[in-house]
Amino acid sequence: MERAIVLVNLSPGSEEQNITALRGTPGIKSVYQLYGLYDLLIMVEGADDQAVKSIIAENLRSKPGVVSTITMKVLL
Repeated sequence: MERAIVLVNLSPGSEEQNITALRGTPGIKSVYQLYGLYDLLIMVEGADDQAVKSIIAENLRSKPGVVSTITMKVLL
């Protein structure tokens, strides 16, 4: 099982809409709203690296209001 932490910047006003949509998405294990440089911290989990990349590209970056992401692969 592969995991990644994704930090997300959102356009103003799109926080609640994205939190609700992401919490029900397969492969997204946790969604936390943050204050500071990033708006969300998301824990992603997939069978392998390709699955994690697909979840991030198709289910996260494509959401309306997502401005940018930073992905950090979890090693242990």
